[in-house]
Amino acid sequence: MPPVRDIARGNGDRYVFVTALCAVLLIAQQVAGKATRDALFLTSFDISALPVMLVVAAFLSIGAVILTSRAMALFSPAKLAPIFFGASAALLLGEWAVSYVNTRIAAVLIYIHIAVIGSILISAFWLVANDRFDDPRKGKRQMSRVTRAATIGGLAGGLLAERFGSYFAVEMMIPVLAAFQVGCAILLFRLSAGKGSERPPSIRKVLSGKEKPAKTESGFRLLSRNSYIRNLGRLILLGNFAAALLDFIFKSEAARAFQSGEELMRFFAVFYTLVSFVTLIVQTGFGSRLLGSLESAKAVSVAVSSRPTIVVIGGVILIPFLGLPVAAIVRGMEAVFHGSLFRQGYELLYMPILPSKKRATKPIVDVGFDRMGDALGGGVVRLLLLLPAAIVSPILAVIAVLASLLTLLLARSLQAGFVVALEKSLLSQQGKVSDGMKQSSVMQTMTDFDLSGASLTMSMDGISLDSMTAGFPAVSEVPLEGAPKTNAEEIGEGVTLRDPPATSFSSKRPLTSDRLVAKATELRSGDPLRIKLALKEEKELSPMLVPFVIPLLAWDVVTRQAGRSLRTVADQATGQLLDHLLDPGEEFAIKRQIPRILSSCTSDRAVEGLLRALSDKRFEVRYQAGRALARIHETTPEIVIDRQRVFAIVAKEAKVDKRVWESHRLLDQPQEGEDSLFVDEVLRKRTTRSMEHVFTMLSLVLPRDLVKIAFRGLHTDDAKLHGTALEWLENVLPIEIRDNLRPFIEESAKPPPHADRSREEVLKDLLQMNQSIELNLEELRKKFGEES
Repeated sequence: MPPVRDIARGNGDRYVFVTALCAVLLIAQQVAGKATRDALFLTSFDISALPVMLVVAAFLSIGAVILTSRAMALFSPAKLAPIFFGASAALLLGEWAVSYVNTRIAAVLIYIHIAVIGSILISAFWLVANDRFDDPRKGKRQMSRVTRAATIGGLAGGLLAERFGSYFAVEMMIPVLAAFQVGCAILLFRLSAGKGSERPPSIRKVLSGKEKPAKTESGFRLLSRNSYIRNLGRLILLGNFAAALLDFIFKSEAARAFQSGEELMRFFAVFYTLVSFVTLIVQTGFGSRLLGSLESAKAVSVAVSSRPTIVVIGGVILIPFLGLPVAAIVRGMEAVFHGSLFRQGYELLYMPILPSKKRATKPIVDVGFDRMGDALGGGVVRLLLLLPAAIVSPILAVIAVLASLLTLLLARSLQAGFVVALEKSLLSQQGKVSDGMKQSSVMQTMTDFDLSGASLTMSMDGISLDSMTAGFPAVSEVPLEGAPKTNAEEIGEGVTLRDPPATSFSSKRPLTSDRLVAKATELRSGDPLRIKLALKEEKELSPMLVPFVIPLLAWDVVTRQAGRSLRTVADQATGQLLDHLLDPGEEFAIKRQIPRILSSCTSDRAVEGLLRALSDKRFEVRYQAGRALARIHETTPEIVIDRQRVFAIVAKEAKVDKRVWESHRLLDQPQEGEDSLFVDEVLRKRTTRSMEHVFTMLSLVLPRDLVKIAFRGLHTDDAKLHGTALEWLENVLPIEIRDNLRPFIEESAKPPPHADRSREEVLKDLLQMNQSIELNLEELRKKFGEES
């Protein structure tokens, strides 16, 4: 698809199209303005005056950026940018009038205007675009379109300047530049009518006293406290310092080769046109593919490293082959990668930064540090001009190479800084997670169906008492001495048992062998009332009774009482519990309850056993094991869990067919006090148990709060939070996990399709697709038929 058509489509977003069109006009006037500026200045002054102008423009830029950064922090950039462009166009027309009176004064004014105000305009535009496209994930595609449009603008500006240089005087280009800036002001005014990520106070209301300006922190203060933004400033400073040195070499060679202003303007116009053309090829050819094929942090690091890499290679070539052709190629390639890969990567580095901090600091970095690099370069050039002319250019090339090597080291450090910035962005938005949720219906889980006719819970009628206690010593029926008479009204689910009489045995007294036999008899009685009473009396279960209580986990009538008793001795009985959990032949109804009990343990042995349970073939066992590990990790964070082992388990969990992924169900609702780490009432209807399980496991080895926010962010309607969550996950997850999870994560916000089905169809589907629920099919059908 041709770039212009791709940009015009804008993915259906008119803001992308308007921003891209504004980028065309902006960069067209910038390229044409630079050609006009260089031609006017070099025909009016000697090349030795260029470093002085660099330093003067740098100091003026720093003063201007102090004012503009404060204004950007107080007011919306989208509101200020049209004003800036309109004022700049008016100044250009005034400078055009001065050029007919004194060309030298006009040349200085134009140089300062393009260097100082031009940089502020570019920074303001990119700040508007960056503020608009604040979703880090979509921002890559949107920013790619805008950057391509800017490159087309540079190509058009270079061609326009070259044609003007052929037919008109250099000064005639100035009103054309003013017209382009008026066009940018109109387009940016249209953008200001839309919704931004934040809405600062309006300029009119503040000036009229109807509204107070927002309380914002100084951009310089933010820079002093934020190492990530400081590194962005250093990246710009070192990059522009090296570029300023190469630029001087290039322009000094051009000034020697061409004498008249028209010739210089045409040469610079052709040069900037070729630069724009090659930049477009780089962007269209592999720039966007590179940024899209790698996780963002790595892609951004590669992109911002491209510029210093080219300078290092070009500088090494330039030293022995000094001359206009080689200098033009090296300077041109630096400009190509600065305008393509570097620009895209650099703008993406701002995506995770909060809008208020971005507005306060970006103009300082874009303009202030940019001009500081120019000033530093101009000062070095000015000092070296005291040396013999023959050695100045080679020394400048060596210094540019050394500065670019430092820039490469800095660019690599920004990869980790980008991930940290994403994490901070996630944390700052956690309050928006629940607000962004929307209620929607999804495929109903097992708890949504009325399965009373085909109960999926185990019943004592279907379990042989002998099979429950196989392997245990036989005991005779010994009645409980002095045990109170009980009935269903006195003992049952949700009923408080009365205290046993003094003649009954209590857990506070040691269990003799007779009393142990009596207690075991009650636990094996098959009478739920007697079993509940026996468990109630045991405030702390004797470890010797554990083998009699574990089989009761399969009986729904007493499951909770059995689990509660086992938790009191979980640390002492960890081995027995793990034996049942990890036994492939153990009943599913028992295995799925054991992780809940082990969640109260704090031993490495329990953690190891639960990690092994994450490989069980039944999903619910894996799910409960993951939740148990998460609770242990929360209460005992000093226990270290092997990161690579968990990642391997997650990769295997996610390597399933989509139907299997969505079919995973749980038989039980969470018990009291077992609220999910990630899921509330709203999310329960939007997500799958598989997704919840995977994120539970990830919380074992990644920052828990960030995993929780990312999980919820995936299910919110807030585009920025959703995109930030995806971007963070892409940067912290291994490639295999990321690739396996991508189809499920990217569709996580969409409710799965649901169609009403009969009870028999649901059960048949679950039994066919989900190995996690292994129930006795014959007993299910038998029970289903009896109760129909």
